[in-house]
Amino acid sequence: FEAAGKDPKPAARGDLMLNSAPDLLEDLKAQFGAKVLGSQSQTGRSVLMIEPSAWAEVIGWLKAERGFDFLMELAGADYSGYPGHQSPPLCVTAHLFSVKSHQRVWLKAFGPLDGFKIPTLDKLFACANWYERECFDMYGVHFEGHPYLKRLLLYDEFVGHPLRKDYPIMKMQPLIPMRNAVDYESVAVAKRQAEGKA
Repeated sequence: FEAAGKDPKPAARGDLMLNSAPDLLEDLKAQFGAKVLGSQSQTGRSVLMIEPSAWAEVIGWLKAERGFDFLMELAGADYSGYPGHQSPPLCVTAHLFSVKSHQRVWLKAFGPLDGFKIPTLDKLFACANWYERECFDMYGVHFEGHPYLKRLLLYDEFVGHPLRKDYPIMKMQPLIPMRNAVDYESVAVAKRQAEGKA
């Protein structure tokens, strides 16, 4: 990286992990007003709270105007029953990084367990496609405008979203036949029989 070459003494790993961007709250509030709900401190870093409807708009601005050009992660969480939590229970969080400044910013948006909709980041970051599919699969968050919002890890017939706290721990899912599966053992046996080795 060009920026890394200019700094002969890289930051310690712990410093890089918590290298939060300068306080962006006031800049974001000036730009987006009530769509920016505030910030909270978590594990030594500042997390910006965003109105779900403004999710892609705010993150797009951070990418274009503040240089946060790398989506490091996007994930979901269910805060149902979490002590002191007063926002709606489902959360989508994004962790952005600036390759140039080596700074990070964390953002969160909260919504209800049922019918949580939030704009996709797919047009801003290609990697958001699969992150969002996983979040949909595990938590049921609907990313509006996503080009292919289907389950990523589980099969289509799976009922529910297993990382939500309302998912029954002992729930049994229907067994389904393998799709387009090749029975390699039968193929090997047939091959050996054809070669006269069986």
